[in-house]
Amino acid sequence: MTEIVRRIALGLIEMISTLLFVRAILSWIPPARESKINYIICMVTEPFLMPFRLLFDKLGIGRGFFIDLSFLATIITLQIIAAIL
Repeated sequence: MTEIVRRIALGLIEMISTLLFVRAILSWIPPARESKINYIICMVTEPFLMPFRLLFDKLGIGRGFFIDLSFLATIITLQIIAAIL
């Protein structure tokens, strides 16, 4: 039973990581920013990004930086969780 839960968790982590990557790519393409697929991807990934955005805002990290550091922190956190599992 625990192996099934582990595989499901790893699959979800991989899916979220992929969606974050797609979201980053779509953010570089102006017409894609207005698409329904981008809206759906944002709705799915935003709950994972928001805690890091709030934390970084409180700490003053990344202000004026050209890269959204919450993406990087989320990906790293997901990879650490996957390695622990």
